[in-house]
Amino acid sequence: MAEFCRDIFSFLKRSEDLTTPQMGYIEQQPDISERMRAILVDWLIEVHLKFKLKSETLFLTVNLIDRFLERVRVERSKL
Repeated sequence: MAEFCRDIFSFLKRSEDLTTPQMGYIEQQPDISERMRAILVDWLIEVHLKFKLKSETLFLTVNLIDRFLERVRVERSKL
């Protein structure tokens, strides 16, 4: 198993690089601010705790939202 560790970590690093949103992407959103995103994430955390979801679910959800907001302009009312 140890002989595969380097390959596994290399693959995971490449995957992470492909799925991490660029820093400062929120500045490209004309109608949404960092504070609005923070409020959304706070709400997601409350839902996560209420339904006792797994941590991975929360992390994946925030990552997907960030990746979506990086690529698509979203109106304030649709956030």
